[in-house]
Amino acid sequence: MPQQQPNQPRTATTAGPLGPGVRLREADVARGVGHGAPFIHGVHASVAAFIGDAPGLPGKPAFVRHPLEFIEAFSSRRNEGEAPSHVHDAVLGHFRNGGGGAWVLGTGDAAPDDGGERDRIAAYRSALARLERLPEISLVVAPDLWRVAEDADRVAHEIAGHCSRVGHRVALLHTRQGLDPVDVRYRPFGLAEPDAQYVAVHYPWITVTEVGGRERLVPPSGHVSGMCCRADTEQGVHTTPVGALVGVIKQERELTEVERESVTGHGVNCLRYVQGQGVRVLSARTLSTDADWADLGVRRLVNYTRASLEQGTRWAAFDANTAQLRSLIRQSTATFLKGLWRQGALPGASPAEAFEVVCDDTNNTPEDVASGRVNLDVGLAALRPAEFVTFRVQHDTGNRIT
Repeated sequence: MPQQQPNQPRTATTAGPLGPGVRLREADVARGVGHGAPFIHGVHASVAAFIGDAPGLPGKPAFVRHPLEFIEAFSSRRNEGEAPSHVHDAVLGHFRNGGGGAWVLGTGDAAPDDGGERDRIAAYRSALARLERLPEISLVVAPDLWRVAEDADRVAHEIAGHCSRVGHRVALLHTRQGLDPVDVRYRPFGLAEPDAQYVAVHYPWITVTEVGGRERLVPPSGHVSGMCCRADTEQGVHTTPVGALVGVIKQERELTEVERESVTGHGVNCLRYVQGQGVRVLSARTLSTDADWADLGVRRLVNYTRASLEQGTRWAAFDANTAQLRSLIRQSTATFLKGLWRQGALPGASPAEAFEVVCDDTNNTPEDVASGRVNLDVGLAALRPAEFVTFRVQHDTGNRIT
């Protein structure tokens, strides 16, 4: 959503993360500003990061704004004897499907392990640590996940743990090439909660064309990330990211209805060719077994809201945890969430059915107050009115009360 200056009342029509044509009347909805409660702005909801093993990728995160800039900056090289990298396919598929600028990062070199081999897991872990410094990222894509098949589960665990730790990112992963649907007998990668809540997996691989018309089989995750960004722009981050994939000829294999139901039952999102519509993503699930977090749209809406509140209440870190501070946080948060409700992101006939905000002495203990820590607990009716999924935003004010 376009950035606006705080405390500057105006009316603006946007095509931001909550959908096109949303009218924001700050003079009306940000009345808390007049009483000292700062206005909270939504963060960008659709920034992807691509991390992979490909030679020629940058050792530090590099931002590319369009496909030509990516192609010119990072040539698709391959060392003799190495498995092919799919980072280039994924990034170009992201742009082609409506994705905007993206961060690109290579794993680089890692110290050898005890056997003298390059430690691929350590390389991914180090690269993910560099991504933590970029707060705007909301999607993490690993096109080279299966480049070394025996490492795939461990790499997936590192990526899932990274997204869970950051708290407002989703990993878009994929199954291995050639996987038979009968072999999808468990949730991929064996991820446990809460890490499973931050991962979506898609199946099967897809066929695209290279320059010259030669067909190439690639993982679907980069194309899916672009589709998610397109859905954010056209419909809003609160909508379920399903739909057609652009630039795809076919998927690796057709699935029967029974096969699709079986695969989806293990938390995997299936692709299907629909006559006249091309290859479509049919479902949007995470790997979570918790019903509250199984919907990818819910996960991404909560991620967006949490990130917006974390950034929008940072001013609390410069004051002591007093009743007045907590009141201002409640006002700012309620104003922001009421805006989401009015825009249709949260169901309910009233704000009370759409969300709840707690920042008072019930969740800020005397120990919290004394240590300068302030807790904000938020519940969102992401699926049904008055049935809340909850999360906490916490700031250490550094101002201790004695």
